[in-house]
Amino acid sequence: MGRKDRVLINGFLIDVEVPSEERLTMHVDLSRMPGYKHVDWVSSLQDLLREIDREYREQKGCNRTSRGRSVRVRYMKGDDGDQRKVAQFQPYPSMIVNALKELRRAVYSTLNMHCIILQEERVGRMKRKLYFLPASSAPTLMSVIEQYNERLDEIKNEAAEFERSAAFKEILEHVREAGEEIEEFHPDLSRIKVSPVPLSLSRRFFEQYLEEERRKALYEVDEARRRGLEALRREIEAKRREMLQAIESDLKRRFKTLLEATEQAVKLFIKTGKGRKTLKRRFDSLMSLVEGVGVEFEEKPFKALGSVLEAVDNRDMDALIKSVGELAESMGIQPSGNLERDMKMAVKAARGESLLLYAID
Repeated sequence: MGRKDRVLINGFLIDVEVPSEERLTMHVDLSRMPGYKHVDWVSSLQDLLREIDREYREQKGCNRTSRGRSVRVRYMKGDDGDQRKVAQFQPYPSMIVNALKELRRAVYSTLNMHCIILQEERVGRMKRKLYFLPASSAPTLMSVIEQYNERLDEIKNEAAEFERSAAFKEILEHVREAGEEIEEFHPDLSRIKVSPVPLSLSRRFFEQYLEEERRKALYEVDEARRRGLEALRREIEAKRREMLQAIESDLKRRFKTLLEATEQAVKLFIKTGKGRKTLKRRFDSLMSLVEGVGVEFEEKPFKALGSVLEAVDNRDMDALIKSVGELAESMGIQPSGNLERDMKMAVKAARGESLLLYAID
């Protein structure tokens, strides 16, 4: 199979900060309220928020119905044995809260599209990911992030406008009934920040650095320095190999996931004659990522997969039969002419550990 050659893997490690809807949360201490009076307070607050939602949707010309409003109450006991009751809620219309949620999802969706996931770990209920952004994709990503920041500015303005409304004053008045005095509430909706740290995984870069340091050690007759350089070489190569394997694993996962979705698209086309144009966009995004990373890759499976998706989009059965056959053959499968069987076998091959799609040195 023909292999598309690449040489360098250069880019950025990405750290990202995105304001979440939690920034819009207000905390109200209900401990001053006797007995179960706080339950009535919470219920009337939910009614108030629901009515504000309805009026805000009408004002904005939105016909969607609300799923109701949530007010959580946390019960905590201190060292003195006294129980505290703290209500948590977002004193903004659902449309504003949901807009921030959707923006956050869009940011991470864009990161997943343009970046390789090098590492993933769970911290409590959250997942933290270490992203590698190919150098060629950096301008595109940063341009999209700027657009997202413009949308964030719009959300901040909408929130600030609501804070000046009679409805917001009514919420603050309700909070005062619980014994809590909150004169103003201005959440921190800082700009979305993407902090890129330059990174090269090119073998040539590290070899040049180590060779230069090795020459210095020989010139200075420094045995300890030479031993240290050898240890550094081993550590650098081990970490470099670990990160390259993570890149290879993530790219292979993306190919497999897209292939599985393509299998379902082919089945849908056979049954209904309908295509799925979103998959072609996902394929183009994957190809951009593969080429941007700079790995060597087997060209035939990618080219054949693109042809399959194009045939489905064009609703061209003859082209589909040909391209599915080429896809199966590129992955070491003898084409049978049965589209569903050949796609199933291609997916099975993609799940196998032995399939070589990429070669990273």
